[in-house]
Amino acid sequence: MLQLASNQNLSDETVKKLADLQSLIDKKTSFTAKAKKAKSLWKSKPKKEFSEVKEKLLKLCVSVEICNYCEQNEANDIEHIDPKSFFPESTFKWENYLLACKQCNSAYKLDKCFVLDGIGNLHLTTRGQEPSFKINALINARTENPCDFMILNMQDFTFEILDDLTTNNLHKAEKTIQILALNERATLKHGRKNISTYIYQRLDLLVKIHSATSTQEIEVLLTPHDNYLNKTLTLQDQKDLIKNGFKNDILTQAHQSVWYAIKMVESKVNTKWQAIFTALPEIANW
Repeated sequence: MLQLASNQNLSDETVKKLADLQSLIDKKTSFTAKAKKAKSLWKSKPKKEFSEVKEKLLKLCVSVEICNYCEQNEANDIEHIDPKSFFPESTFKWENYLLACKQCNSAYKLDKCFVLDGIGNLHLTTRGQEPSFKINALINARTENPCDFMILNMQDFTFEILDDLTTNNLHKAEKTIQILALNERATLKHGRKNISTYIYQRLDLLVKIHSATSTQEIEVLLTPHDNYLNKTLTLQDQKDLIKNGFKNDILTQAHQSVWYAIKMVESKVNTKWQAIFTALPEIANW
């Protein structure tokens, strides 16, 4: 998991519509009534405004239309970070949305929810009952950076919780990994490993291109699917164009947590990755 971008705002018309819908929930006097109203209004949410919501959320995704939880599957569900069944007061709050795949949203997260009290204790919520506390024990990738909680271990491709977290943040990291089964799903670990291999191969190729002495040499190195070459440019400009193409390629792959871990850890401790980053030091800033 990575933090989502924050550069998208809804139109004034959609902001007002969401506020109006939320007010219909907030005016209810009991938690049960609020939760019931939230469920009803969400089922009949207006298509026009929520087409815009989804369009904006797609632009916030950590990769191209990829689930912001598993970082692998297609992001097609508008997900409530704080579940509306336990936090009806956030049902129509723009900041409470991200895009997730159906598997993460419906098969794993569902309405699983733990809350934190003010002294670091964890409490399980019960469907139909108002949570005793209002701090959701799940990393909010809209407002929090998951990299401040955990990092991918590139040996077994599971997430490791960082040391020296506060008690609350430790609980958040543990429950995020547990609820979303981020370390249990074999397909995710396999996907992370494949992306790591792909990135290494691309950068290794880029090192060779960086050292090339002619356009012809570069042509031989490029794969049949690389269309970055422009023979009207100088050799150096060709290399820069190719490098930018490779950069965009890497930064739009699934499992961007892999690239983050490579930059933060592998580039410093693994000799093969060290060689890549020594030859191409600028990639540390990608």
